[in-house]
Amino acid sequence: MRRVQPDGAVLFCGTHLSVRVAVLKPGVVLASARGEVLDPADQNVEMAMLAEFDRELDRAGTFALFADLRESEGLSPASRKKIASWMRRHQARLLPSHVLVGSKLTEIALSIITMLVGGGLFQTHTNPQTFLALLNKVSPKLTKLPQVPDP
Repeated sequence: MRRVQPDGAVLFCGTHLSVRVAVLKPGVVLASARGEVLDPADQNVEMAMLAEFDRELDRAGTFALFADLRESEGLSPASRKKIASWMRRHQARLLPSHVLVGSKLTEIALSIITMLVGGGLFQTHTNPQTFLALLNKVSPKLTKLPQVPDP
């Protein structure tokens, strides 16, 4: 389930969900996802991703997320609740974050999370080039967004 990639990123794979987590610099993470949470194996992937976030937050003290969710169709109510809970628990140490979406359903799900947690924690983007330009400010060597294998 947890596989370290040659570039140091970690890949988590479930039945319908794959998530790649890369630490760009201390406290700054790029998480790229493909698929969605549909069964217990996917729930395990989601929990493993949040545990990886916890490790980095504990290590760095603060946490900023760049999330590439272009290949995700949406977030289930249970996923939204789990992510909102994680964000509320760590809100004081979360830095402004950025999320790239490709689906209106994902964008709506993020709006719901914002309502549950409070605004200002992340900015939603629909243009990959804009998102990549923001990533380049913290990781200049990143020239393209990573691909996530099918689950």
